[in-house]
Amino acid sequence: MTRTTRQAETDDVSAAYHLALTQIGAETTVEAMRLWADVPANSRAVTAGGWLRKAITMVMSRRRQSRDLARAYYRLARALQTGSTVADPYHPEPTYVTLADLRREFAALAGTYEPPAQSPSDRPPVQDSKTSRSAGTQETAAEENRPGQAPDSSRPVDEDQDDEDQDEDFEPVTDDEEQDEEEDDWDRILVEELKGLREEEERIERQAEEELRLILEALGPRNLDQKLTVEDADPDDAHRQAGARQAAAASRIAMNGGRSSNWTHMTRDRRAIGYVRLSRTGTPCGWCAMLISRGAVYKTQSSALFKDGDRYHDNCHCYAMPIWNRDQFQASELTALSRQYMALWPEVTKGHTGKDAVSVWRRFIRQKQRAAAQEARESTTTAPEA
Repeated sequence: MTRTTRQAETDDVSAAYHLALTQIGAETTVEAMRLWADVPANSRAVTAGGWLRKAITMVMSRRRQSRDLARAYYRLARALQTGSTVADPYHPEPTYVTLADLRREFAALAGTYEPPAQSPSDRPPVQDSKTSRSAGTQETAAEENRPGQAPDSSRPVDEDQDDEDQDEDFEPVTDDEEQDEEEDDWDRILVEELKGLREEEERIERQAEEELRLILEALGPRNLDQKLTVEDADPDDAHRQAGARQAAAASRIAMNGGRSSNWTHMTRDRRAIGYVRLSRTGTPCGWCAMLISRGAVYKTQSSALFKDGDRYHDNCHCYAMPIWNRDQFQASELTALSRQYMALWPEVTKGHTGKDAVSVWRRFIRQKQRAAAQEARESTTTAPEA
């Protein structure tokens, strides 16, 4: 299997993961609205308690579904990029698995993915010292200092600051740990354990359930109560608006199960050197477009800059794609928008810094998207010439 073939399949797997994750979010929205229908505006005090219990159960179930999807995605993509994979912390498994096993595992959870036919002669990638080193190497550190990168949205970026939140168990991969291509093949993929992964995921899930409870109460019943205090308020309209708000939050928290699992794997994986923020729609909001414009963000970069990649808003369809080698960002078709935004950022924000630069960038993105939408409308309404 050539490097190009492996990258193409990684792109297919990433796109299928993103599509399946978005589908989970959409299904969560539909279910959240259906449950909200059981909280009529004229008897919300009586029904809100039962609604909240059902809503939490539903969203956390969807969240577990997205976590399982993300774990299968990470294991397969990591194998394609490095020739080894990571263990599922919830299911003991042998020291080695096959690529076919990982493909089947992912395909069972991502309905649109069809595993390619595998040749018996396929072999895992040869990992040179540049592509397999962790974020602590000089090559990666030099990359973080590229000029014109989008700053932290809240303060100027200190490119020399170490990542204070780096996992204390993180150790760089050395040349001695490189896999021997002559001995290993795709029927014998090494499974590596990520220390502390299960405990960290369980901690995140407890926090997510508490966040979910607070947000649903605030955006659902309390929001409806507030809207109905307005003079001449339409109860049906107020009910629809409150329902839409709580459903959007429910969808985000469900999707964040997969996004946070993907993030936790990446930050604890010594072979992952960073991530790139991607948009599924191609029309991200200004803030997400700023994150996308940063391109490949490496673990050696400042803590605040790095952690921005795991922040999402309601109705957000972005995610952070892990990067395991320095060629992946340039070779992937999925990063085309990121590379485009990287080139535009210094031009658009020239003469501006910090929050001012972010504001200028967001205005530019809004104008660019409005112009594109207007052009699309005109192209569909203009009659063809005879």
